[in-house]
Amino acid sequence: MMDKQLDALLHQLTAVEKVQQQTHKYVQDLPDDTIDASNDDFISLNNRHFFKNKDIYVSKHNRYAKYPLHTHQFLELNYMYSGHGVEYIDGKRVELNAGDVVLLNIGSSHSLEALGDDDILINILFRNKDIHLDLLDKLYDSDSILFNFLMNTTTKDQTEPLFIYFHKHGDSDVIHIIDTILSEYYFSRNFSNQIISSYLPILLITLVRDYQSEIMNKSKQRLNDPVMLTVLKDIEKGYATVSLQSVAKELNYNRYYLSNLIKKKTGQTFTELLNQQKLLQAQLLITSTKLPISQIIRQVGFSNKNYFYNKYQQKYGHLPTETRNRNV
Repeated sequence: MMDKQLDALLHQLTAVEKVQQQTHKYVQDLPDDTIDASNDDFISLNNRHFFKNKDIYVSKHNRYAKYPLHTHQFLELNYMYSGHGVEYIDGKRVELNAGDVVLLNIGSSHSLEALGDDDILINILFRNKDIHLDLLDKLYDSDSILFNFLMNTTTKDQTEPLFIYFHKHGDSDVIHIIDTILSEYYFSRNFSNQIISSYLPILLITLVRDYQSEIMNKSKQRLNDPVMLTVLKDIEKGYATVSLQSVAKELNYNRYYLSNLIKKKTGQTFTELLNQQKLLQAQLLITSTKLPISQIIRQVGFSNKNYFYNKYQQKYGHLPTETRNRNV
């Protein structure tokens, strides 16, 4: 029953599609503060609109008009729910049929040809913080192409943008997983956001297992960096108590050398990475529990309440109480 409801919802004309169906001209439907730069040929998007109160953003691509060339600072997964589509990614023409998936890196530029009545393309946007480091570790052990792709987005050490094309071959659980994500997103219930976040690593692993993957634009330099993987895993698992000193001791590195190495590899300091993880955990507790904010601050490892509020507002654009009220 839910599948029929989802199918009907996705084929239903949106307000933008009604205009585009008549004019066949692209209609800009994003808030102005989401666009960093724009001209007739190119659009640069930021994260503001897409991740205000969600870890993952899902949308249906509007049909009947060509979508202009654009780039963004988040990872994007394009899923051809039905029909057929054509997009140009970093100058490469990619045809998508029902069941096909494309994973685009941060900084990739792409445009899409106009879609027809039954051409339903789904966009799933996420930031690389949503990729669990245990997943990367498993993929690293298997020398996966996906590991190198995802690690490149994490460390910013890539030499050129990447995208991976997954062509559907026979039956796959990928379609069921994405349909589940879509149902949770469009027919939201309690904990839907947490369920969607949990399905993301399952989706990525299943893509590797079930689909024949092709690198359409390889990086000139493979990145297999166990040191950075250790640093990121220690931050992820021990965010409340971990320190640069403890990680340096574990790796048998000089603390100042490790600090400089982290900055060079990631573009961020150890403290900045640690604060990102603490804030992520704080937001998760704020949206999924009724714990007092003061208790959450202590639980995630912040010792200064004012510092926490300042950093939280910088990251999410509002205070923790507003996050909780929005979630309710």
